[in-house]
Parts: sequence; structure tokens; C-alpha cells
Amino acid sequence: MEIYDHPTFQMACRQFDLVADHLQIPQSERDRIKYPKRALSVALPIHCDDGSTRVFSGYRVQHHLTLGPTKGGLRYHPDVMLGK
Repeated sequence: MEIYDHPTFQMACRQFDLVADHLQIPQSERDRIKYPKRALSVALPIHCDDGSTRVFSGYRVQHHLTLGPTKGGLRYHPDVMLGK
């Protein structure tokens, strides 16, 4: 998936593959686990004290939904990207 073509994500995938080899997880299951089940992108407009409005991007990514609602938080940072 092109959206996840980032060095940080690729490094995490290599680390995952090392562990998956040790645990003998089949390749078909690995691909399902590596990529998120759901990704939500939000725009958050903030009214600043000086009267201006700035819009920030945020993401919530959920990998595993089998056991019900997923745990996690939204990510807000100037350098955050969906696939990073």
C-alpha cells in the first residue's frame, strides 16, 4: 500500500517479520496483521488567542477489531503522517 510506504513503517514491518518468523505466523496472516483495519483522518480547527484559526490534522488507526472496541488515541503532531 503506497500510503504506508515510509521508512518508519518499513522498519516496524521488518521487526514484526522477525518476531513472526520466531512465532511461525503464516504469511497470509502477517499481511492481515501488518496493515490497519481502519484509519480515520480528522481536521481540527483551533481558534487562537490572536483571533486567527489554525487547522491541524490528526489520525486514529485501528489494527485489530476482533475483540471489540480498540484501545488507542488520536495522534496530533506537526510531523505526523498516516503511514508514519
